[in-house]
Amino acid sequence: MVISRFLDPRNDIAFRKVFGSEKNKDILLSFLNDVLVKNEQEKIVEITLLNTVQQPEIAVQKQSIIDVLCVDNLGAQYIVEMQ
Repeated sequence: MVISRFLDPRNDIAFRKVFGSEKNKDILLSFLNDVLVKNEQEKIVEITLLNTVQQPEIAVQKQSIIDVLCVDNLGAQYIVEMQ
């Protein structure tokens, strides 16, 4: 059995820890800019984590969903949902 010293971001708890905490907003901002942004004008300059915590009645239905309100250089606002 190989135990990694790194968290697997596909794991629900690790995903929320890395991408869904106020403490790590800079990591999320960099990630979103790397994945979504095509040019400097579209660069995301501000993000706000929105509360999406809902406890399912059945544990199997548990998902990690993070909604992020993004504001780009032009002032456009949009929501990115990460699952």
